[in-house]
Amino acid sequence: MKESFLHLVWQQQLLDNKKLCTTKGENLKIHKTGFLNMLQGPDFNNGLIEIDHQKWAGNIEIHVKSSDWYAHQHQKDKNYQNVILHVVYEHDVEIFDLHSNEIPTLELKNFISEKVLNNYEKLMNNTQQWIFCEQSIKEVDVFKINNWLERIYVERLERKVEEIEKIYKRTDNDWEATLFLTMAKYFGGNLNGQLFLEAFSQVDFSIIRKQMVNRTTHSFLYGLLGLLKEEGVEDAYYQNLQKEFTYQKQKYQLGDLKKFQLHFYGCRPQNFPTIRLAQLIGFYEEHSSVFNKIIALGNNIDSYKDLFKVKVSNYWQEHYHFDKPSKKSPKQISKGFVDLLLINVVVPVLFLYQKSKGEDYDVLLELMYELSPEKNNIIQKFNQHGVETTSALQTQALLTLKKEYCDKERCAECTVGIELMKSQ
Repeated sequence: MKESFLHLVWQQQLLDNKKLCTTKGENLKIHKTGFLNMLQGPDFNNGLIEIDHQKWAGNIEIHVKSSDWYAHQHQKDKNYQNVILHVVYEHDVEIFDLHSNEIPTLELKNFISEKVLNNYEKLMNNTQQWIFCEQSIKEVDVFKINNWLERIYVERLERKVEEIEKIYKRTDNDWEATLFLTMAKYFGGNLNGQLFLEAFSQVDFSIIRKQMVNRTTHSFLYGLLGLLKEEGVEDAYYQNLQKEFTYQKQKYQLGDLKKFQLHFYGCRPQNFPTIRLAQLIGFYEEHSSVFNKIIALGNNIDSYKDLFKVKVSNYWQEHYHFDKPSKKSPKQISKGFVDLLLINVVVPVLFLYQKSKGEDYDVLLELMYELSPEKNNIIQKFNQHGVETTSALQTQALLTLKKEYCDKERCAECTVGIELMKSQ
């Protein structure tokens, strides 16, 4: 028995016997269940109940057993001094508040709908399956699932923008700098993303912006990443960048820079940090005021794809490493990578921007519905169990659903689980 299930029973009043009574036999009526409290303190705030014709307004605390009140030390906590009802599955001890006043108790096991309880036990006993509801999720109305996925996606966005907000504050609320650094982190990938972010955060973005205007970004950014430190490299392009970066360091008085050990092993050649950085530089040398441009694009997905149609410089079309020529290839940003940039960079940054302005984010949801669904093992599993996906919004939401709800057994907080528990 999980407390979250009891929250659901209380909130939805999934009770068989409407003639409720406390463990003392007092008549009990529920006028308002209260509002679920996500912060410290009782589980539900501003409830309204009636005990033997006496109305009480206050908070409701829920536990599996009455003795959990003492296990959690609530009798010493002033946050719990306005609890008017203790709702438990099993009553095993009388409880008292901070001032030694006895708190009325409702024992739910005598009143929970048998149908609901059976559905809950049936669902939660499927421990050997990939997710608890894999055999029954297809029975839930598609409209309800899709509404739930949209809510979960917004929840995912809220968490994702927390890191972006830190970047925004570090850059003195500069949206262009925030977009660039977030973009750089994503271009660096799982292995090098944090290194890209740290390297380019060492200097004020205004300096990087000047290099973009002067088209000296290659020397500056490769230099900040520590890729221009080798001596005796017999490559004219490398030597020119090295000389230019030495001048830039002196001009901007950069002093000692952090040392970075970039990862090449484990990356496919097209994902080498040298190539990803060349693509990032190509993009920013092609476009100025990128943040203002993406604001204007709205949910026009074709315009976004045109925006990212850039090539790397001639040198990097023929190299993966400095001083090691390779077969020439354009090394353009792939369609798949553009989709990932929209999902993981553009939409989250714009979400934070619109949130800061108090604007709605419907246009971003529309953009996510336009993007193709992602393909991975988790999405494939959901598809096999009857959950069809037609957009990146749905696949992003399903990743969160699996990690934050299914894996943590939060079925009683999930629309799918709730619908199955309430089903006939």
